[in-house]
Order: sequence, then C-alpha cells, then structure tokens
Amino acid sequence: MPFDPGRLSAETADRLRKGSAALAGWLVDTRRSFHRNPELGWREVETTRRIAAELSALGYEVIAGRDMLGDAPRLGLSAVPIPGEGETGCIARFDTGRPGPTVCLRVDIDALPIREANSDHKPAAGGWRSAAEGVMHACGHDGHVTIGLGVARLMRPMIETASGRLLILFQPAEEGGRGARAVADAGWMNEVDAFLAVHVGLGAPSGTVAVGVQDFLATRKFRAVLTGRSAHAGKAPEEGRSALLAACQAVLGLHTLAQSAKPNVRVHVGVLHAGESANIVPDRAVLDFEVRASDNGTLDALDHRCRTMIASTAEAYEATSLVELRGEAGAWRNPPEVAAWAARVNEEVAAFPETVSGFSFGASEDATILAAAVAARGGAAGILVLGADLADGHHTPHFDFDEDVLARGVLLMSALIADAMGVGAQAPGQIPPR
Repeated sequence: MPFDPGRLSAETADRLRKGSAALAGWLVDTRRSFHRNPELGWREVETTRRIAAELSALGYEVIAGRDMLGDAPRLGLSAVPIPGEGETGCIARFDTGRPGPTVCLRVDIDALPIREANSDHKPAAGGWRSAAEGVMHACGHDGHVTIGLGVARLMRPMIETASGRLLILFQPAEEGGRGARAVADAGWMNEVDAFLAVHVGLGAPSGTVAVGVQDFLATRKFRAVLTGRSAHAGKAPEEGRSALLAACQAVLGLHTLAQSAKPNVRVHVGVLHAGESANIVPDRAVLDFEVRASDNGTLDALDHRCRTMIASTAEAYEATSLVELRGEAGAWRNPPEVAAWAARVNEEVAAFPETVSGFSFGASEDATILAAAVAARGGAAGILVLGADLADGHHTPHFDFDEDVLARGVLLMSALIADAMGVGAQAPGQIPPR
C-alpha cells in the first residue's frame, strides 16, 4: 500500500470505542431524520445543505455543489432542467499540515423513486416514514450519510494528532451510477492514497463486516429515443412509421442478448414510453435499459451489441435512434492487502464481532469508479459491506435495517482512518501549528 498503516495504540483504540458508543443515540436520531426527508439523485439540495452545515460547524473546510464538481459532465440529468439539479453533494477536507497520506471516505446520499410502505413497517409505526411521497431511502443511503457524519464528529478532535489529509465525500446520485463519474472527472481522486467506501446490508447479517468483497457487477444505464413519423391510425396508417412498434421489437431483442456462457450477463429494460392517443401512429418512443456483466470487457461487448440491436431495429421500421449513456459503474474486487488491513483494524477495535472474506456483492455500485481511479495511480482502495439484518430487500417499500450497524460502522471507519493517518503517533507538544 502507498502508505504505512501501523497498529493503533491501545489508548487510541479505546478512545475510538468510547467515542462511537457515545454517539449511538445521536446516530439513530440522525439516520431517522434523513430517512424522513429523502431526495432523489442530483436533487439532494436540502440533504446537502444540512450535511454541509454540520461539517462546517465541526471545523472542516467544505466544498459543495458546483464548487465541488465544477464543469464535470453530469450523467442522467432531467430532460427539463430542475432548479438546483446537478449542484448537490459535498466534500469535507481537513489538512493536518504535516506530510502524510490523503485518505478519502466516500458515502452516498440519494434516495429512490419508491413509495414507502405505510403499514407493518417500523418507520411508519415510529413516525419517521418518508415525508416525500413516492421517494424513499430504500437502499441504506440514509445510514451511509449518518456514518459519514459520525466519522466526521469522532475524528475531528483526534485528527489534530494525525498526519496527512482527510477527505469525507458525500456523493450525490449513486442510484443509476451517475455521481461517481462526475467526482472522478472533477479530479478529486487524483491525490488520494487510500480510498474507503461502505454499504450496509446486502445479505451480510448484523454483527459481521465483509472485507474480502468481490463480484461487483460492471453496469451501464442507457436511454434510447426512437423517432418515426406520425399518421392517422385509421385513415392512413401506412403513411406512419411507428416508433412504438420499433421500440417494442427492440425491447424483445435486447432481452435475448442476456444469453451468454459468461456469468452475470444481464440486460433489463425498465421503462418504455410512447404514444399520446390510440388513433395516432406514435412518432416517438423512449426506453430506459441497463446492462451488467462480471467484467468490463464483457460489458463493452454487450454495450456494442445493444447499440447495434437498437439501431438495426429502428432502421427496419424506417425510424431513427439515439442512445444516451446515463450512468455507469465498473467491476471490482477488494485487493487482498486492503481486506487484510480492514480485518486487522476491525479486530483491534472490536467493531464487528465477525469478519467475512469472499463476500459476493452481486450488484453494482458506482464507488467502483472512484476505487478504480485510486488503484490506477497506485493507491489502496476498498469497499466494505457492513452487516445489518434487513426488514425486506433493498429497493423495496418495506426496506429497513438494523440500526446497530451505525455505531459499529463509525467505529471501524474511524479506526481505519486513524490507523492510516497515524493518529496519536506524535505527542501533542510536538505538533507544529497548521
């Protein structure tokens, strides 16, 4: 690894344990507050405002919204601009003024377009069900935000005895694989020596942490627009060129491309919109689809075949087509040395009773883009799965997780940062002023 993590002192480990335990009640309250006020990707305006205010009050330098992403392209924005869209997310920065590694903890902050359950559901019974109808934290990002803020609180006084720089990234628009690419394009990973990200749940039970995480699926999300020609559906249908029929044929064709001898090759069309009236040949159809694969090369080949399928089908119906990339994530597996480091630190601070290796992520996560960017320049990167029993699966109306993971997650991630940055390695009297 490009930095030299050393064993935490017993004093530092004890301080971390006591500090995270003291935050437990605040963490639960904070998570429930974010859960009640979810916002969709690229629209996390109030979420960002609250995060930035808390970080500023703690004494971090905070870079938010356009100042963070600059002119980096944003994937998957709305066709009709929404005020504030694409200007969300923030990063907290603290420079100790002493030579050392740059360590980045990344958490995601967006919610999903799901109507949350209103019965037989703990958030509903407790009064912290989503107040935004049709929008819900159904993947644990409210917990991720809370862990990030908890780490910021716990580390702020301790980082005074560290070396290097700490970044805590509150990334927008993870759902659909949109936000990480903008963060990477804005250059934030260019100087990072150690990158860490977390995800709660995913089948890992409470009390466990998965360090040897693998099988992150590479994915791309697309929007295809097919354009034909309108006509009267009764009087002169032959004069029309139905974009709807072309799109329907393309949907069927796309799903046949998932047949492969390679594992985890998937194609899924989730949205199809076309037509305005039963008596008009529709001249426009829009379909949203995604592709996934176990490796980036297979994904590239699948990408090409899907584009060819859409273009050829449109041509057969004498229509035109345009395919737009709207999100992406890469394949990934945690390097063995990073997994060993996380396991060792977890044992030293006793954050999670059980450490799991060889854990299959089995889905996509755009933190892989950031991890790969750090690894490409020789840095260390890992994405950990923090075990939490679930009320129901991710992306479902009854989703909820065991909140015990919050304090455990804050303890482990703070301990990894403290270990990487040498917290406590110098006596306070030896620290030069910043």
